[in-house]
Amino acid sequence: MSVLKKRKWILWLSALVLIVAVPITIFMQIIIHSNVPELAKGSIEQRYAQRGSYHVKVEEVKSTSGGALFRIYYPAFQGDESYPIISWGNGTGATPDRYNQLLTHLASWGFIVIDSYSKTTGTGKEIVEAIDYLRNENQLANSLFYQKIQMEHIGVAGHSQGSTGVINAHTNYKSGSLIKTVVSIALPDLKYCDPKDVYDTARITVPFLIMGGTRDFLISPVSTNRLALQRTNVSTPVMMGMAKGAAHTAIEGNGGNHRGYLTAWMRYQLLDDQEAMKAFHGDSSEMMHNTNWVNVIQANME
Repeated sequence: MSVLKKRKWILWLSALVLIVAVPITIFMQIIIHSNVPELAKGSIEQRYAQRGSYHVKVEEVKSTSGGALFRIYYPAFQGDESYPIISWGNGTGATPDRYNQLLTHLASWGFIVIDSYSKTTGTGKEIVEAIDYLRNENQLANSLFYQKIQMEHIGVAGHSQGSTGVINAHTNYKSGSLIKTVVSIALPDLKYCDPKDVYDTARITVPFLIMGGTRDFLISPVSTNRLALQRTNVSTPVMMGMAKGAAHTAIEGNGGNHRGYLTAWMRYQLLDDQEAMKAFHGDSSEMMHNTNWVNVIQANME
C-alpha cells in the first residue's frame, strides 16, 4: 500500500471512529448527567433542599478484623434529644462516599442516617442489618447512640439497586416491620434485577414515595415507576414523581433534583412535620403542581 493510500485509509478509519464515538459520548452525557432546574423561591422544596439547623458528625463502624461496615451521619447530640433513623441503600458498586453530601444533608435535618459499605444492596439484607445495629446500640449503656434513637420512627431510602433493597428490607425481613416509610429513587425495571433482588411493591404496607428522573429512560423509565405505583396495595399511601432533567445518577453527590422532596418526605413521615406535609398531602399539594416535576401521581395521600 502506498503512503498516500495508507494515509487516506487512516483518515477514513479515524472519521468512522468519530462518527460512532461522538453519538455514544453524547448519549452517555444524557444518561449520566442531570440538569437541575432552579427551585421556586419560598417553596417547600427549596426550604428542605437547604441545609438543616443541626451540626453533623460522622462515625465509622468497623468489623473486628478492621473492615468497614457502616458509616453513620448524626446530629451533634444535645441533652436527652433522640432522633429517627434513615437506613440508606447504595446503588450498584457504590459506597457511602458516593452519597456523602446528601446523607450529611439529611442528618442536618435531625436524622441519624446509616449507610453500609456494601456495593450490592438489592436483597435488603445490609439495610436491615444497619437498622439492627442501631437498635442494639440504642440499648448499650456504653454506646455513643445509647437512648439517642427513636426506634418507632425508621425510614429507608435507596438508589437504583439500593431502591430494590429498601423495598425488600421492608417486605422480606422480620425487622422490616419496624420500617415506617420507604423511598425508591431511580427504581430499576424488574428485567434488570437479579433473581434475589426482585421486588414486589404490592407487599408494601407503609407510605411509599417513588422518585425518578426524565433522563433515566433506560434503567428506570416512567413506565417502571408508574407500574411500581400501580401495583401497590389499594390502601397504601403512595406518591410518584419524575424530576425534570434528572438522569439515573442524579441523587449522587448532594442529591440534586431529589434532595428537597426526599428530605421533606422523611420529615413528614418520621417527624410529623406539618410544613413538610403540605408538599404531598392531597390534590392541592405542592409537588402535584410543581413544574419541576412531571408524571406526579398520588393515592391515599389525604
